[in-house]
Amino acid sequence: MSAGAQVLELAGFAAAGAAVAYLYLLALAAAARRLIDGGARAAAALTALRLALVVGALTAASLRGAGPMLALALGLLLTRAGLVRRIGGFT
Repeated sequence: MSAGAQVLELAGFAAAGAAVAYLYLLALAAAARRLIDGGARAAAALTALRLALVVGALTAASLRGAGPMLALALGLLLTRAGLVRRIGGFT
């Protein structure tokens, strides 16, 4: 694989990590709302879904190698930091 193709692959995994982080935080907010409204089962289901999403994405990336897994993790971390800072939380 050429160097340009490798860079594009890693950029794709980083973008996928950003998408996973965004979905993760949306599910976290939804679970918090459900928990406040008394829906403990729905909150538990959303928590399980969040964890399965992240574990599945990292596992799939790790099957392609260390580089894609690290790129996905970097996308996750940078997006999480950006979104938390944007909504006014702590990073």
